[in-house]
Amino acid sequence: MKQIHVILEMGKDGYGVSFEEFPNLFGFGETVDAAKADAKTALDGYAVALDRCRQPVPEILQGEYQLVYQFDMEALLKCISGTVTKTALARAAGINPTQLTHYSTGLKKPRKEQRDKIISALHRIGKDLLSVS
Repeated sequence: MKQIHVILEMGKDGYGVSFEEFPNLFGFGETVDAAKADAKTALDGYAVALDRCRQPVPEILQGEYQLVYQFDMEALLKCISGTVTKTALARAAGINPTQLTHYSTGLKKPRKEQRDKIISALHRIGKDLLSVS
């Protein structure tokens, strides 16, 4: 199945969405779910507008496609803040808690290595939680 990559980023009043395949197309939602829904609406509206203007619709938008979401670090940390504490995540990732706070406020952006550590730590925490019976 064709995949369209959607980046979720923190905005002032919610979550913004942008698309790797369509750099000039955007969406927004006050919540993650609303932003995801707006991403689909933006893509569908774009395809309809192109069709109405008798412009070619990109092949990736024809037929079925799957949206693949990727959070920027600030949005990811905000999204999970009610589930995993920054202290626990910092400990699991081997990252200084102050540094993690900088990432969560958007003050600093993590390097790829740091981002990978955080994602791996979240996956480990999730596996640990799933093993509880």
